[in-house]
Amino acid sequence: MIDYRDMNALDVPVVASMERAIYPDAPWSVGQFKEEMAGVPRNRYYIVATNSKSEIVGYAGVFASDVGVAADIHTLTVSPDYRKRGIGRAMLNQLIAWAITRQSTSIFLEMREDNAEANPLYLSAGFVPISRRPDYYGTGLHAVVMKKDLV
Repeated sequence: MIDYRDMNALDVPVVASMERAIYPDAPWSVGQFKEEMAGVPRNRYYIVATNSKSEIVGYAGVFASDVGVAADIHTLTVSPDYRKRGIGRAMLNQLIAWAITRQSTSIFLEMREDNAEANPLYLSAGFVPISRRPDYYGTGLHAVVMKKDLV
């Protein structure tokens, strides 16, 4: 069974460790996660997914600078051992729901161009590719920018 809850400061070291293991080419630092958490709940929303042992198996976060402006998904990650179980979709839906409560007109995300696992999830959720960012995640690691209209 998977549970979802708001991320808190005590989760940051665990999430940062997962980040380094999953994205060794360009992981967020503990400092970056702390900076993101400083914006909760004012203009950011971060959640974690936990297994039956209360271990974090996924995390996600979104930002909207103000009410009524576009939201931007900053991260959505599921541990490789827990993928293909609907966890990413559940977290994505929660991020979208938060953006809707903020009256965001649209929601954006960047996805690694070679991320064949995430692409079908985002497409099925109504995101469409709108541009490409060369070397966004480092040299040779390009991003696809995707957008979903919410109104």
